[in-house]
Amino acid sequence: MKSLATARLSLGAAVLLVMLASNPALAFRMIQNTSPGRTSFGTAVACSDPGGFVHWTNPSISFSYNPANQGTGKGAALAAAALAWTNVSGAPQVLTVSGTTNAGFATDGANTVVWATGNGCTGGCLAITALVLSAGQVITETDVSFNDAYAWATNGSDYDTQSIATHEFGHCLGLHHTELKKAGNRPTMYASYFGTGARTLESDDMQGLQCAQNHYPMAAAQFIAAVDRSEGGGVPALTLAARPRAGGAVLRFGLADGEEVRLELYDVAGRLLTTLVNGHRDAGEYEVAWDGASSTGKAPSGIYFARIETPGHQAHATVILAE
Repeated sequence: MKSLATARLSLGAAVLLVMLASNPALAFRMIQNTSPGRTSFGTAVACSDPGGFVHWTNPSISFSYNPANQGTGKGAALAAAALAWTNVSGAPQVLTVSGTTNAGFATDGANTVVWATGNGCTGGCLAITALVLSAGQVITETDVSFNDAYAWATNGSDYDTQSIATHEFGHCLGLHHTELKKAGNRPTMYASYFGTGARTLESDDMQGLQCAQNHYPMAAAQFIAAVDRSEGGGVPALTLAARPRAGGAVLRFGLADGEEVRLELYDVAGRLLTTLVNGHRDAGEYEVAWDGASSTGKAPSGIYFARIETPGHQAHATVILAE
């Protein structure tokens, strides 16, 4: 008989938080919670469970992170963690990290990553995920809280931000902890921390996301947008969005008024790669294709950041450069 467990959606330093079954045919597990509202708990069920599991209906999932406490300089690590899930074939979800925010670990319609003490993550807990669910186990928002009691690194030492973010983003997508407990090449959704190995998804992780798509199919993601609203909060003064395409990426920006515009692309280290737009544009919507060309040659496939500025506004977007 398979083992099901209700567990907090967090990653512990040493203690497993789910019951483990021996030699499961499909070891990945999904989060089941039929109660609408905000939760950090769920039952670990097989993808075939007749009760279903939590899932998204929108494939474009954009996070912001609060740089307070230990969040400064973490954008590249979070973006790389998001890209690991975006790159899963057979699943349409596109996860992006669009920039910083002042938001917290709260139900506010925004997907947010924070560093804090508490939020249900204490003791050996390294990070915790909260899901906001609507009827039908549909995820409408998700937040991640890193335990500020620990030191968070981006250079591969403990505790590795990218590894934990990759794990927690799996929870954000509806995956529970795997039931695999092998000594090496552990899945990212293994229930306890095991270093930088969690940065890279294993087949068990990818199969979980692919199974979710098979049960709750979605169309492929289109544009992932960042918006800088006008002072009154009405019509957006400036918008920026990006989507991957074969051989490059497409960026779309919108202007409420005719202004001088500068659109630049940066790598994850913050180095300027190229300027795509520099000059006056009338009010309206524009699209710009990028094939990876930069001032130092063609950029490799991966994740990049776009920034658009006008005299009074600024917006950012994550750009995924595809083959």
